[in-house]
Amino acid sequence: MAILQTPATYTASQTSHELQAMSLRLMSGGTYDVRASEMAANFQDIRPKTVTCVVHFLDDSQEVFEVDKRAKAQHLLDKVFGHLELVEKDYFGLQFIDIAPPTEGAPHGHVQVTSYAMRWLDPLKTIKKQCRGPPFEFFFRVKFYVSDPSKLAEEYTRYHFFLQVKRDILEGRLMCPQNTAILLASYAVQSELGDFNPDEHRDNYLADYRFIPNQTPEFEKQVSDLHKQHRGQNPADAEYNYLDKAKRLEMYGVDLHNARSMMIGDVETGQFNVDQSSVDIQLGVTSVGLVVFQNNVKINTFPWAKIVKISFKRKQFFIQLRREVNDSVENLIGFNMNSYRSCKNLWKSCVEHHTFFRLYVPNPPSKKVFSLGSKFRYRSSSSKGFARRTVGGHTRNTIMEERNFIDGYRNIPKSQTFSGTNNSAMTVNHSIKRYDGVNNQTRATLPHDYKVGSSSRASIHSEKSDE
Repeated sequence: MAILQTPATYTASQTSHELQAMSLRLMSGGTYDVRASEMAANFQDIRPKTVTCVVHFLDDSQEVFEVDKRAKAQHLLDKVFGHLELVEKDYFGLQFIDIAPPTEGAPHGHVQVTSYAMRWLDPLKTIKKQCRGPPFEFFFRVKFYVSDPSKLAEEYTRYHFFLQVKRDILEGRLMCPQNTAILLASYAVQSELGDFNPDEHRDNYLADYRFIPNQTPEFEKQVSDLHKQHRGQNPADAEYNYLDKAKRLEMYGVDLHNARSMMIGDVETGQFNVDQSSVDIQLGVTSVGLVVFQNNVKINTFPWAKIVKISFKRKQFFIQLRREVNDSVENLIGFNMNSYRSCKNLWKSCVEHHTFFRLYVPNPPSKKVFSLGSKFRYRSSSSKGFARRTVGGHTRNTIMEERNFIDGYRNIPKSQTFSGTNNSAMTVNHSIKRYDGVNNQTRATLPHDYKVGSSSRASIHSEKSDE
């Protein structure tokens, strides 16, 4: 029997269908959070777009620079060079304190120590990817020490070299005999105070100056005696004489890295003799090659001309030497570093020094009669009227704009072991072979190889041509 649907019943049924249809429409639609969008927009407006960098200079002054947080570190370097109005920029760089985490896997009960080391700021990377901050603190330093500072074109560049060497001696990085330290300090006093004046320079007038670690009153008296003999030298002359004497120090311009002797072997057979003594040494990177020191005494030298390749794998650093006429094999010398990071820093320093001093010639500053870059620089309130004048326009910072040769070696295939063969071809890491051109022998590939010689020069020139 059919049931008559009343108006009330019909309305309720119709309303139920309409609610279901509306619910389906809402489920297939979308929502927009107005408040969340406004808060996100306001947060983007207040979020800083720059990083604040504090740079400490060699004269103990400091300056604050604002750099876009996404910009390369080269922008900070450009600001620093512009602030100093340096013409010969290629010899300088910025360092920062690298805080390495505690060593993993230390034996139970041993204290894990956080290590601190100075690292160079890579101009081709962003600042935030290289160092921790804020705050971001950097130190303007000489990176490449020329063997003869007198050949520098600008007197203002020599002034910064003078400040750097003086700081190296004071902080103990540059070892100096007592007599030489006294003579150098007397030149520094002449540069800072001018001629000795008995009316102004009373007893103990050098007590507030620091030249060497653990300075004594007797040292200051001897410096004062020599200071009297430098009458007539202006600041530039005194600094020239200072550098002319300092460049003869055995450890001048040496970038030292702590290491331990490891092994000596030959590349042909891959056989290594472990050095049982494994003594603590220091590897020094210089403009002419690698130097080995033990107890601050030079015990060996490896000139760039005798080095075929430098490599590193984990904490092991290798030097492959060129085969001499009477040698039947090529020797490989290895060293153990404290950590992977310290090993890589040594390798990078070698690549940079070899590239700078052997493969790259800095552009000489332009010689102009008139230049908008000319300025006067006064020494200090105690300079007694001496003024510093630099003449010359700004030049393009070519070395900082060169390609990063170090990062170019990151894509080299990594091998699990270091071994060689005599007569059979050797496949390294997925059938990739590396030949060195000597007797057509295949060499084992280290994860990070840098070949020193004509091949390196050719590769660098090819990269420049690509630019």
